Amino acid sequence: MKIAATTLNGGLDDLITPQFGRAASFTIVEYDDGMKSVEVVENKGAMQSSGAGIAAAQMLVDRDVKVLLTGNVGPKAMSVLRSAGIKIYRAEGLRVREAIERYAKGELEEVSVPTGMGKGGRGMGMGGGRWR
Repeated sequence: MKIAATTLNGGLDDLITPQFGRAASFTIVEYDDGMKSVEVVENKGAMQSSGAGIAAAQMLVDRDVKVLLTGNVGPKAMSVLRSAGIKIYRAEGLRVREAIERYAKGELEEVSVPTGMGKGGRGMGMGGGRWR
């Protein structure tokens, strides 16, 4: 099974980044009762003016990834990932190696709704979403 993690430079000792679509790279680990191989893939869509999350999600689908370890995922990317059956787990700030170990033990929180607003979205700031 392939597990992908959003990373800056890539590798098992890199930290998992807070954003999905704009991550500089993905560390993809072949995992089957232990880590078998590690591949670092540049996220070529990260610098796109729009659609970075969708492009990144499609790249993971094309590589047959089954699990994503990341921070925030916007609604459009979430839709692509969920449609492909990719499970998403919150692991931002953990090292890739630690996050995979915690995933294997069932210690990470699965994400089933978008956690990022995507481009042009409105978050819930101090106003609680109310216009004043």
